[in-house]
Amino acid sequence: MEWRNTLSTPTPTSPEFPLSPEVRTAYQDLYAKNQAAIEGTADFELLTALNASLADIDGLLSADDQYRLNADTAQFQAILTQINTTNGGLKTLQTKIAGIAGGIAKFGAVMGAIDKVLSLIPGV
Repeated sequence: MEWRNTLSTPTPTSPEFPLSPEVRTAYQDLYAKNQAAIEGTADFELLTALNASLADIDGLLSADDQYRLNADTAQFQAILTQINTTNGGLKTLQTKIAGIAGGIAKFGAVMGAIDKVLSLIPGV
């Protein structure tokens, strides 16, 4: 008879990045508890293991912070690009409107001159 392990072991899943608030809070809580344990023991081997764990958790939280910063930076850059594109278009429109307004002023001056001429020569 062949022996098989019929108990299924859960397949590890990759964590989501950035870390979910629940996972991040769990790591932060673990970090705080490791710090408290470090302060409460004089056992060299335990201190070594706790300090190593503390450094690993700190590295993970820092990497998550960096990931969030880069993601925010990318989003900020996309928004900044859109703002610059929009403002560039607004400057172009502003120039066109100023040109039209200047043209209208010139045409207004021409119309004023025509009116003056026509008023000086009545009956034409």
